[in-house]
Amino acid sequence: MGCLGNSKTEDQRIDEKAQREANKKIEKQLQKERQSLDLFRSIWTNRFLRTISVILFLNKQDMLAEKILAGKSKLEDYFPEYARYTLPPEATPDPGEDPKVSRAKFFIRDEFLKISTASGTDKHYCYPHFTCAVDTENIRRVFNDCRDIIQRMHLRQYELL
Repeated sequence: MGCLGNSKTEDQRIDEKAQREANKKIEKQLQKERQSLDLFRSIWTNRFLRTISVILFLNKQDMLAEKILAGKSKLEDYFPEYARYTLPPEATPDPGEDPKVSRAKFFIRDEFLKISTASGTDKHYCYPHFTCAVDTENIRRVFNDCRDIIQRMHLRQYELL
């Protein structure tokens, strides 16, 4: 007579294994987010870069949206403050964008902006952009930010800012 204690079917074991693998992958991706924040902090606070402005590309927004909508990304598990996060008044979600996706992407953006504004100095600025590989508007936005950086640099140089 066989063992009755193990009632899981082969399909259930396969499903559990697939779920564990998916969880590991998500955890690894969220760990990368923490590492990105740490790297950004070290660059932003580097004494040699304290007057250099940064254009921050928050890339792969299409993949983030896919994960959020599929319920695969649980930001609150890794960022407890996400549970209380609300969109800032100046946030402008893309037309037709799911509110969950908007909340997630602006939360990530704001984590970087917290780092860039923590020093309280106006010697360098962070220009964040949500991007994906097929976004053709990137060049226009980057050009506008480069122009702004150059203008601020000159205004500061001539003590007009």
